[in-house]
Amino acid sequence: MAMRMRGERVPTRPSETRQGIEWLTNFAPGDTAAAQLLLNSLHVVSETTFRQELSEQLRSTLTTDANVPAALYSVRSCRPTDTMFIGDVSPLVSSGDGGGSELIVQNILRPTERSLDTAVVARSATTIDVLRARRVRSLVFVSDYAGSGEECLAYARAWLRNATIRSWRSLKLVRLHLMLFASTTAGLRRIRSSGLYDQVSVIHHGMDFASMQWSRQEAERVSELCVEYARRPEEGLGWSRSGGLLVFEHTVPNNLPAILRQTKGRTRRPDGQWAPFFMNRVVPPGLMRELVGYRPEYDPLLGLRAVGQVRLARAGEHHTRARGGIRHLVEVLAHVAKGRRHPEQLASAVAVSVPAAREILAQARRWGLVDDQTRLTDAGRDELRAAKIRPRQVVSRLRGSQEPYYPVALRESQ
Repeated sequence: MAMRMRGERVPTRPSETRQGIEWLTNFAPGDTAAAQLLLNSLHVVSETTFRQELSEQLRSTLTTDANVPAALYSVRSCRPTDTMFIGDVSPLVSSGDGGGSELIVQNILRPTERSLDTAVVARSATTIDVLRARRVRSLVFVSDYAGSGEECLAYARAWLRNATIRSWRSLKLVRLHLMLFASTTAGLRRIRSSGLYDQVSVIHHGMDFASMQWSRQEAERVSELCVEYARRPEEGLGWSRSGGLLVFEHTVPNNLPAILRQTKGRTRRPDGQWAPFFMNRVVPPGLMRELVGYRPEYDPLLGLRAVGQVRLARAGEHHTRARGGIRHLVEVLAHVAKGRRHPEQLASAVAVSVPAAREILAQARRWGLVDDQTRLTDAGRDELRAAKIRPRQVVSRLRGSQEPYYPVALRESQ
């Protein structure tokens, strides 16, 4: 876990909160360890972090990657038959559209629109006539989270059912971008393979069962636990069995395992009453104050052993040169050596954000450690080999001992 500045508040482990202690009483003694492992694997993102990182990434995308002018929209739920701009279907999110995430994202988009030149972003593009008049070249859809990915796919389909939008995209007059604060491994794979988006960017990748540093036995036991104690076993691993572990200050996603969200379940408590942790999709305010900012501890040595870098893991503290203050460099090189080349794979592997992983790769390219295809160069292999060499320990021949000392020779007197 990262070092914290003096005076900075350290989030409480979920299992050490009052609700966590109570929640653990739902389980049989033999299941408590797996339940505690699950609970302490949650990632809890503060509202401040969410807004700041999403705003920064949005601004970066609009000024470097997207064709402009761009129009910004908050992803919201759509029915299978919805067609954007037809009937009552509008991209504008209202308070009656369900969860609060869509409104929060929309409220982040508005200041961004106002802060950028109209040549970069088209403001209030809520009709197809506005899109046509302003010659919009990118439709940028923004969401806090893709668990199963279904909501983002349904939203893109609603736009592409509109014949005009579909024609513009076919003629390459407009591109569809999706920007996510976070995504599960399965959700992101599903979105990318759909072909509905021309570009998908994500700030945090993983935060799900697939990205945790669990052993195979631990993963199997946690999954079994989620199903065994769920009120509805088919919902044990969350929506679409995506096994999410991310919680926002503003909402609890429905792809979180049901046993973390349910208010009734198959408890082992003597009173027969399930002790909930979260209340459905709401975090009690007092609990959130304790948890906000919490993330599970990350052990880089486990990550290195997982990709076969046993000698590097044994070396302990990496004595690689700390160029430019870039952290995780050797870990990233180790994962690149095993074929992980995409920033999202590397971000999940070394527990950093995707933008941070991109920066590490960019720095590695500048230093000649990886090439443009993110493959190790000779210099990169040398760096990895150097990191595997343990610093030589020089010790005195005389060691402290409780044994009596007997001289074996006398020095000649002068």
